[in-house]
Amino acid sequence: MQPLPLSLAFGVVLLVAPAAADEKGAPPPAAEPGDKRPPQTEVDAAVARGVKWLRKEQKRNGSFGQGPGETALSLLTLRHSGVEKDDRACGRAARFLERELPDGTVYGAALGTLALLAQDPVLHRNKVEELISDLVEAQCNNGQWTYAYRSTARKRAGDNSNMQFALLALAVARAQGLKVPAEPFAKAAAFLRTTQNEDGGFGYSDKQRARSYASMTAGGAMCLAFAAAVERDVPLGSSSVADEDALQKALAWLAKEFDAEANTGAARAFGTKKKRRSDATWRHYWLWSAERAAAAAGQARFGAHDWYGKGCRVLLERQKKKGQWRDPEREILATCFALLFFRRSTHRAITPRDAVRPAVTPSQK
Repeated sequence: MQPLPLSLAFGVVLLVAPAAADEKGAPPPAAEPGDKRPPQTEVDAAVARGVKWLRKEQKRNGSFGQGPGETALSLLTLRHSGVEKDDRACGRAARFLERELPDGTVYGAALGTLALLAQDPVLHRNKVEELISDLVEAQCNNGQWTYAYRSTARKRAGDNSNMQFALLALAVARAQGLKVPAEPFAKAAAFLRTTQNEDGGFGYSDKQRARSYASMTAGGAMCLAFAAAVERDVPLGSSSVADEDALQKALAWLAKEFDAEANTGAARAFGTKKKRRSDATWRHYWLWSAERAAAAAGQARFGAHDWYGKGCRVLLERQKKKGQWRDPEREILATCFALLFFRRSTHRAITPRDAVRPAVTPSQK
């Protein structure tokens, strides 16, 4: 994921029980020696501190960060962190999004869709339907999405970062009963199948930073899993789609290269661009990408790796005293990504009937 423009700068106790057998009855891969998840009480306490910090970042007009995209990301984070919809912070952020969206960006439309669905899918239905229509129309000819969705932009190729956000929004909308066509999923999957790297991973696009790295490979896996579920007409998040060939290869890459502390392959993919030579690049974004891929493909583990437990340990160690996360992303982005990972937000968003959202932090009405 590359730096986002200024307009963006850019789904309690959740499902943290031991991994269950998959749909075919096969047991999950054996845990690594010494694998142990942190106590849920520690995770909940970290979430509460993160939410407290995030609340203080809201501006008088209801926005967070830089524009509608980051406001949507923040609202999505608050809602998935157990903050009630009638909380003042959520209401102000939602009203800001109603005023400012669409903003002409795919990130804005995608994150706006996710946030408003999480806030109140009935109250915000008209705006969400408008954003979904924009996303469907904005898909590039090659199956990707790009930053802007002006008519001229639609004819060009895009990138895999915009694509995964757009497809996530369309998948969540579909899971929540809105009318979303199957064609965007099929077009995205066709592009990914023809551009997948030989090692099974994905880069930013087939023409820019094409080498495989973890966050883009996880994003590609998520897209392939959603597309396979739509094509087979099975529930989103079903592990039965994991036998799809391209998805199998991407999951194998994640199993081999998984590192909760690093966005593996980023240094090689970015090269000397803007002096980014470390696999720390977008590492919080990578963890949320891992959560999204696992939720979409129904994976309790990547190979022997307990992605959730390991990610939790890393995030607990990296949280700052005031409750936020940072480096290399800006604080508001890193904090949102960390909280969304902790709360396993994607699983809850694509399985709304199973969602349980008790508050972890008190509402401030």
